[in-house]
Amino acid sequence: MLKKAILVLSMVCASAGAQAAAPQNAGTFNDWSVWTYQEKGQKNCYIYATATSKAPARLDHGDVSFFVRSVRQPANRTEANFAVGYDFSPDSKVKAEIGDASFDLMVNGGNAWLAAAEQEKALLAAMMGGDEMQLQATSRRGNRTSYVFSLDGVTAAVRQLHKECP
Repeated sequence: MLKKAILVLSMVCASAGAQAAAPQNAGTFNDWSVWTYQEKGQKNCYIYATATSKAPARLDHGDVSFFVRSVRQPANRTEANFAVGYDFSPDSKVKAEIGDASFDLMVNGGNAWLAAAEQEKALLAAMMGGDEMQLQATSRRGNRTSYVFSLDGVTAAVRQLHKECP
């Protein structure tokens, strides 16, 4: 789990172009964990989980994770990211479904973010109210893939995230 959490942190830092200290576990809540790290003297936090199922089984999906990091923006307190071990089809979208709620994610390489940033709060609320999150994607090679993430523990993890990084 620590190796994957460090990998997630390195992706966050690479996208921000910054150096950061190794992440520290701030709590594990069933299938979700909370991580903190220091960057430029400021504490940063994210919650993290790995996929509980990957399909089709015959494909090498690499590391598949979903994380939500705290951000300091007036409109949103968090930013969600879905990461896989391959590149998505460049013109595709990832579809995330939680119960009756559906969210489109834009892709870049092996990462996907909400296409509409104003949906961050709705996604987090759906995650906290749901049992599982399903994501469907298309790889650069045209393979249709799907993933399931358990949402067991996500509410407690979000509470800890906001406690660590208010």
